[in-house]
Amino acid sequence: MARVTIEDCLKEIDNTFDICSLAGKRAKDIASGAEPMVDCKDKPTVIALREIAEKKINMSYFDISNIEVREGQLHSGISEEEVIEELGQQLDNSSNTSVTAEPVGADDKSPDIEEATDEITNTSVTAEPVGADDKSPDIEEATDEITNTSINNTKPE
Repeated sequence: MARVTIEDCLKEIDNTFDICSLAGKRAKDIASGAEPMVDCKDKPTVIALREIAEKKINMSYFDISNIEVREGQLHSGISEEEVIEELGQQLDNSSNTSVTAEPVGADDKSPDIEEATDEITNTSVTAEPVGADDKSPDIEEATDEITNTSINNTKPE
């Protein structure tokens, strides 16, 4: 039994991370039912490493595998006839359904948008300046009152 090691693969691909990524991807594909490119009855990981060492796969395998996966997803077992039949049924259902629309007029109970807009734009807002007529306490007087209270409370008796 011949052994395959990472050193055998390093002769073909010079990056150990790339080798591990490629071997992992290929081993998953083999375990999922992909046909091995080498003749051996080993586990999928060993088969993947053998394929790399024997130059059966390289880094372009990622692109090829992704394309195959996308194509497999597009053709996921639904036949063209089934799609055409379903679309025909949807068209028949939509042509049998009638939609009636009633005009919006004076009888509806929602307010007229133009009137509401005019009312909002004609409303004016006035602001009065804050000053002596204001009923809020003067900040300086309040501060003085607080400091005097605290000073008076700390006097020794």
